[in-house]
Amino acid sequence: MPKTPRSEKPRACANCSRAKAKCVWPDSHNNGSDHDDHQDQICQRCSNNSLECSTLHPGVKRKRGKATHAKIVEQKLDDIMSLLRRDRDQTIHATQSAEHHPHSSTPFSATTSAAPHPVDNSSPFSQPVLTQDQPRTAVIAIVPGFGVAFSEADKALLEYMIVMVPQFPFVPLPEASAYDMYHDKPLLLKTILWACRPPGPDATVAFEAWFRQHIAQQTVVLVNKSLEILQAILVFLAWKDIFFYASSQDTSLLQLAIGMVGDLGLTKRSDISGPASGSIYEDAAHLRNDVKPRTQHTSADRRAALGVYYITSILSSLLGRPSRLEYTPYFDHCCDQILRDQEYSTDSLLVNLIRIRQIANRVTDTFHDDSEPARDRSSRQVHALAITAMQKELDVFMDHVPEHLRWNHLLRSHCAAIRIRLFEPLSSDHGSDKLEPPHLRSQMTWDCLRSTQMLFDTFLLIPVETYPQLTFAAILDLALAIIKASRLLCMGDQNWDLRSDRTNFNFQNVLQQLSEHFEACSRIGSPRCTVMIHGRPLFSTYAENYKSIKAWYLSKCGPSVTPSASTTTGTIFAQGSEQQESFEFWQHLSDLTYGFLP
Repeated sequence: MPKTPRSEKPRACANCSRAKAKCVWPDSHNNGSDHDDHQDQICQRCSNNSLECSTLHPGVKRKRGKATHAKIVEQKLDDIMSLLRRDRDQTIHATQSAEHHPHSSTPFSATTSAAPHPVDNSSPFSQPVLTQDQPRTAVIAIVPGFGVAFSEADKALLEYMIVMVPQFPFVPLPEASAYDMYHDKPLLLKTILWACRPPGPDATVAFEAWFRQHIAQQTVVLVNKSLEILQAILVFLAWKDIFFYASSQDTSLLQLAIGMVGDLGLTKRSDISGPASGSIYEDAAHLRNDVKPRTQHTSADRRAALGVYYITSILSSLLGRPSRLEYTPYFDHCCDQILRDQEYSTDSLLVNLIRIRQIANRVTDTFHDDSEPARDRSSRQVHALAITAMQKELDVFMDHVPEHLRWNHLLRSHCAAIRIRLFEPLSSDHGSDKLEPPHLRSQMTWDCLRSTQMLFDTFLLIPVETYPQLTFAAILDLALAIIKASRLLCMGDQNWDLRSDRTNFNFQNVLQQLSEHFEACSRIGSPRCTVMIHGRPLFSTYAENYKSIKAWYLSKCGPSVTPSASTTTGTIFAQGSEQQESFEFWQHLSDLTYGFLP
């Protein structure tokens, strides 16, 4: 029997359909008879159960359409774009309103420009968020009371590269706007802005607390050790005052920088592995043939590592700090590579600063590391030979300095400071009078005093307009010369004509010039002249200190006063009631410069 078409197949009655039972129609219905002709027929199940049988009319079959999830996603995207357009329109409207009503904007500090959209990242744990459509006139709100507009930040970065990098050439910047740097290196940008556009006293305290918290969060909590953090620490330390270092507030940051240089692998070549690497972990990986490739060092990496060496070398030599970044053979390779590349005009200065600090470290290691100085005559003769050799090495270095760096004040100041350290062991040890020939002792004392004069002459040749950009290194060299000259000119010694030396040296005139120069610096209007210390402008504080030392020196060592042979370092700045606070600092600084001497 032929099959009934699917469209003509009889449907189950209502009762069978509701009971999910098989509905069997009479043969005439199954053979495809018209439905109208068989309305009186009932199915077998309804007939057996005496039920009313009614046929269900076929309904319209619903066809499956296209999927709608794509339309839903498109609708959501349209909604998001509408929200973005609305936010942009509101931003533009707010900017136009601020331009027509500038008095409604409140500046963050005296050194910043107001803008309608402060980018608040005052929390040490926040990350910079700045949309591409946000106006470039927005303010970077670093800490409460300290913010800088992007337009002013661009000027500060340009000023940093022109006048500040020549004073500390270890963190130069590639050509980039403040807007780009804010996304790539926000911590370094904010630190440079702090150095170039110092805020008020309260904001300065807040920034330094924020800086330390941010560094701790990144390095200790998140274990993030990056070049940006190392560069920010270098900039922060370079432009701090000598009061900061005299009170040892730099210890934690300095130790962190030293450790970070090692953790980043900047003390050795990145292409060395196996037995020559010096690491048992890398040795084990080499044996397993599981050595992971290292990231190649960039010029910025090399400069940062050398910058840490430079700062720690100065603090070790001038303030007797016990720990410094040790010079490794890889640093020679870094210097050679930087000289070959010459990416920046200050790279030659950088390399020569590192090389002169090597000489300074050798002087420190040779003469100032022994806890008990040698007292016998043969050891003193070896000492004198070592001084002669070091002096010759220093002279040869200065003779080979490039012509354009011959009169660089940093190199000349470091050279004079090294000479002071070189000659002071013999000139400051009273117990060696009977062991040394009088003429040798007098010659060493005079050479040490003459070295202080060289440093004074070098510093006084620096234009006053440059003083605000000077780093702590130049000010510490100057402090060393002041302390040593004061001690030598107040030390009674029958083997040389002290009165004549005082007349020729004219120390009081040097102090007067320094005081006048720093006082003039505080009035030139540079943003860095607003730096405050102990409630007074920093450069005015320096000027007052030099003036106080001059007053003490004239009262102690005037023409009518004969110096006492018992004058010691411990009393050199201990007198004077009006300048007692100033003397306390210089007394402490004097202790730092003499405390580790033999």
